Amino acid sequence: MSGFWLGIAVIVLGVAALALLRMLRAPRAAPPPLQYGGLGNETVAAPPPSQAAGFDPQFAGVRARPNAPEGFDVASFLRAAKSNFIRLQIANDSGQLEQLRDVTTPQMFEALRQDAGVGQQTDVVTLNADLLEAVTEGDRHCASVRFSGLVRETPGAEPASFEEVWNLIKPVDGSSGWQLAGIQQMH
Repeated sequence: MSGFWLGIAVIVLGVAALALLRMLRAPRAAPPPLQYGGLGNETVAAPPPSQAAGFDPQFAGVRARPNAPEGFDVASFLRAAKSNFIRLQIANDSGQLEQLRDVTTPQMFEALRQDAGVGQQTDVVTLNADLLEAVTEGDRHCASVRFSGLVRETPGAEPASFEEVWNLIKPVDGSSGWQLAGIQQMH
């Protein structure tokens, strides 16, 4: 498992370095208006009951207003982000590589593929999501979502807390939906 997280850390550091370089560049012209209604073109099935226990849409977007452009539907985005978090966890645990490939960048897919289907069964007990930022950089939209909550990775074990930030990207031209580009473990 540590090799998996090391790979994720390398990807996250690369994404962070690119974001820092872009921030230091000269200001650009105003980006085109954003069209954020959800996580993109993908269809998300409802999670099984054991996975939906902590999914409470009434709390989506209740925290302080994130750095997001005017017209960004934070509540809808976070509802879809939570559904995709659970969907990706299930796909990763069961080794459903094509589902992972559909919603990840090629680099992130390779990192996840190495550990997919290793026999783990993760039960998402509670799940919170906060949008940290949504911006447009060049030809893509970027969003960072902090997920936290409780997960159980061994049946019958006590749930453990987690906190991580997912970095998502989506082409401005709408040619694909949101894709997971990196994960940063907070603890």
